[in-house]
Amino acid sequence: MKFYKHSSLFIIVFLLSFLPGGYGQGRLLHDSTSRLERIVKNGVLRIGVPGDYAPFAIIRGDSLYGADIRLGRALALAMGVRPVFVKTSWPNLATDMRNDAFDIALGGISITPERSALASFSIPYHTGGKTFLCRREDSTRFADAAAVNRPGVRLIVNRGGTNESVARALFSAVTLQVYPNNTGVFDELIAGRADVMLTDDTEANLKAEQYPQLCRSYSGTVTNSDKALWIQTDTALVGFVNNWLRKALASGMPQQWLKEAGNAIKLKK
Repeated sequence: MKFYKHSSLFIIVFLLSFLPGGYGQGRLLHDSTSRLERIVKNGVLRIGVPGDYAPFAIIRGDSLYGADIRLGRALALAMGVRPVFVKTSWPNLATDMRNDAFDIALGGISITPERSALASFSIPYHTGGKTFLCRREDSTRFADAAAVNRPGVRLIVNRGGTNESVARALFSAVTLQVYPNNTGVFDELIAGRADVMLTDDTEANLKAEQYPQLCRSYSGTVTNSDKALWIQTDTALVGFVNNWLRKALASGMPQQWLKEAGNAIKLKK
């Protein structure tokens, strides 16, 4: 995609239309600490992505795809800047945010108190919760949380994300297996090296369609959580993202991108 060069002043004035009422033009133009202003001047929005969570964001080699990749590109376009995707991981996500490795992060990131204490979140763009994925022949065995939380059950999760933290908090009786990433973990289930996975309902539904050996064994969720863009705390940047995201959600585009990404990823393994 070709991005055209604009003068910083023109872009900043244009961006004012996305900021909340009461955030004055003089403040934005003269506040040297504004991250939004620095992004515009540099012409680059740095976007952190773990890149192993379908259908939100997947990185394979030089390819990036998924609903949140499209969302990030659209956000950068609205700013008049170039998106640069920065590879991170769930175990390193908080450290990278703290070390200013990127301006925002996305890719199916759930809002948690720990993350909120470190940086800001946008308004949510997706709501869901944790549920169970297992081999199809074990669907009745793991019909609810009580059936999973038993001695001898090998519960698998990917390292570093909310799947792991929720599993440690709510499933103390199981034998917990922590897999290094959120890609090969499904092969562990299929091969019988783990019994059941705790994951988000969106991912469970997708993987059940992508892999005929697997199914979602519980129709409900054991938690409720929202997904949002994780943003380096800056009043102007957070205000811009939230106002842009409200308009995008009203148009139905993020929801459509998620649906299209799911349909495309079902064809890939």
